[in-house]
Amino acid sequence: MRFGHTIEDSRKKYPEITDEILNSLQKWANDLGLPNIPEEQLALFAHSCHFDMEATRRCMKVYYKIRATSPEFFNSRNSNSLQFSLKTLENTILPKLDQNGNRIILQRIADPRPSQFIMNDSIKLLLMSIDASLYMDGCSEGYIFIFDMINIRFGHLFKLSINSFRKLFEYIQEGMPVRLKGMYIVNANWIVDKMMVLIKPFIKQELFEIIHIYTDDISDVYSRISPEYLPKDFGGELDCIANLHKANCMTLDQLQNYFSEEEALFRNYSPNNVKTAS
Repeated sequence: MRFGHTIEDSRKKYPEITDEILNSLQKWANDLGLPNIPEEQLALFAHSCHFDMEATRRCMKVYYKIRATSPEFFNSRNSNSLQFSLKTLENTILPKLDQNGNRIILQRIADPRPSQFIMNDSIKLLLMSIDASLYMDGCSEGYIFIFDMINIRFGHLFKLSINSFRKLFEYIQEGMPVRLKGMYIVNANWIVDKMMVLIKPFIKQELFEIIHIYTDDISDVYSRISPEYLPKDFGGELDCIANLHKANCMTLDQLQNYFSEEEALFRNYSPNNVKTAS
């Protein structure tokens, strides 16, 4: 399985990525029944945990456990299975890093009808975009997620799944190989308050501290992200979200082989049936 970047690219940015770290992680992964993890992927794990080896191993365990036990998020990651939701959701990796070098991923509901919303597809698309960014860019300073709630309605509350939230936040907090710097919820209304009640039991204090909710003018977010790095819909200088979404769909389509190969890596992995690794 080849990435869109090389291990040398990552080492140029982060010389802490040594052969010793990569070899140690690969040997440990072999003991877990996870052979042949690309060096680029191992580097992502180590970088996301600030090169703390114990934290990196915990991250890897959760990463592969969630992927092996959550087919609703990590199987059939292709445009055919997502054909419907690609029309009702807008999801994109913004084309410019922000002023602090962070990559921004944005998602919003495009069709305001709750009947058209499929929660697990929205999560799958978000996680596919994260994987696509990691595939192309390798280690980055950090990531920011923006969730635009402008089209959310009361009926969407009845389409939410507590179990999906539980899995998602376990993955984001314990298994996602990125340095998450912020989660911004914009155009929020009272429905977001109800959603926060649902997800609060699954969120640790560290994540709460980087969640920022904006209910008023979108310009309030400019103190954290300059308009230069935001789409036109937010008064920014980038293309509109609809066009950025179309471009992201093309990117995800071009990565179908990678998604299939990555899925094959953990298809036969069972977190409950592994050798003891230390």
